[in-house]
Amino acid sequence: MSSYAQLIPFRVNNLWGYSDTGRQIRISPAYDFADFFDGELAFVKKDSLFYGINRKGEIVTPGIRHYGKFANGLCPVLFASGNSYYINRAGKVSIDQTYDAAENFSEGRAVVSLNKKLGIIDTTGRWIRKPDFDTSSLYFKSGMLMAIAKGRYFYIRRDGSSLQLPDSVQPGGIFSEGLAPVYVTKPFNSNGEPIKTTYLEFIDSTGRVVLQHFVNDSVDYSEYIALEKEFKDGKAIIKTRNDIGWDYYFIDKQKRFSPLYSAARHLGDSLFLGAIGYYMSEIRILDSNFYVSGQFQQKPTQVGTFGDGLLAYRDKEGNWGYIDNNCKTVIRNKYSLAFTFSNGYAFVVLNGFYGVIDTKGREFFIDKP
Repeated sequence: MSSYAQLIPFRVNNLWGYSDTGRQIRISPAYDFADFFDGELAFVKKDSLFYGINRKGEIVTPGIRHYGKFANGLCPVLFASGNSYYINRAGKVSIDQTYDAAENFSEGRAVVSLNKKLGIIDTTGRWIRKPDFDTSSLYFKSGMLMAIAKGRYFYIRRDGSSLQLPDSVQPGGIFSEGLAPVYVTKPFNSNGEPIKTTYLEFIDSTGRVVLQHFVNDSVDYSEYIALEKEFKDGKAIIKTRNDIGWDYYFIDKQKRFSPLYSAARHLGDSLFLGAIGYYMSEIRILDSNFYVSGQFQQKPTQVGTFGDGLLAYRDKEGNWGYIDNNCKTVIRNKYSLAFTFSNGYAFVVLNGFYGVIDTKGREFFIDKP
């Protein structure tokens, strides 16, 4: 969504157009769906195909089967012809090359598919790495991409070169906040006994191990923990087995452990979710120091992520609404689906139809009898 969007997708019965922020129609409803403007371009759906339109409501692209997101001024699209291209915000093809498939740009690079292999291009379409790997994590993070070729995981730098790691070190996840998890096989366990053991460690973009020996309550957990989720907002999530499943911890870059949780999640906005207990769990919203910011009075059946200070969640009746970081209800539970807010707006589903709301709960749709 554009941070300066003044045209908001607006639905009237089954047709979509655009209104201003005051809910006054500016582009008449004529489409099966309308997405948010990103700069000067938005995608709308008509008769099973998408089209790019400008702020005057004029169609500026051929028919599109699928579109991605704008990054570095470019958006991947799959035209009805079956070819993938990158277009600019004027709706024009920007890179004079067709691909079998094309992903969003990230950090000035994009993964594309050609002849059943993946490669990497820059924003001019120049090959950074010609197609030679089979699958990947799709997006660069911290200057690195995780890929697979011939059944083996490895990391690729932004310049297209591979990060060389010893055979005893296997990638365990993507780079995030400058670090990547790896599993290191050593010929001895933490007690020094000659037993081949695998340890979780973290490397930096040079391949140097920078986090290892995760000690909690005087016990080195390195050979017992597995990664659940990469670093975000300074915390990664790890897990250890128990008699009935898994225990979860957040760890920071100083290797400090959070309290133990039966479930743990990143929520965004530097907030975290921790659940205590496996049955009738207490579910808490935590700040970066793991102090309780808010606690759900009723156990939610599903939780989204924070955006614009609001968190979507589903109650036990199956209805979605939004709370703030103190678990105070801001938008009551009435929707059958609710998505993350971004730049002041979010998609929701009510009575089987999509619509848009703002952070005050104003609805940008009308269902006329």
